[in-house]
Amino acid sequence: AGRYFPPEEVARCTFGVVLDTSGSMDRTLLGKALGAIASYAEARDVPAARVVFCDASPYDAGYLPATEIAGRVRVRGRGGTVLQPGLDLLERADDFPPAAPVLVITDGMCDVLRVRREHAYLIPGWASLPFVARGPVFRVR
Repeated sequence: AGRYFPPEEVARCTFGVVLDTSGSMDRTLLGKALGAIASYAEARDVPAARVVFCDASPYDAGYLPATEIAGRVRVRGRGGTVLQPGLDLLERADDFPPAAPVLVITDGMCDVLRVRREHAYLIPGWASLPFVARGPVFRVR
């Protein structure tokens, strides 16, 4: 039988991911980013992350087990990268706790983002964001 998790436990045990799947995101970078998600989730005992893939438009993947996120990524090289609609979708989702943090993974070739909750960025070592980040910025080497 499944276990009951009180809402605050669910909130503590999940995080959102907005993953840039535009053509400029190379496979190596995506692989490292996905590895980082899986280990972050494992370290915090998070069973699943709430994932939105984003290129020219957002694709809501719902909750994915951290170990399965990598296998679900399809890089679609359509036009520019607009991540804000993906963030908005995640922040408004009924099944995503208001206190859950968000990790934005991008190569920095994206729009200026406004994130209304605890968040962090994961970008390549060589990249920079086109705005001043309010959350911490982690770099993938």
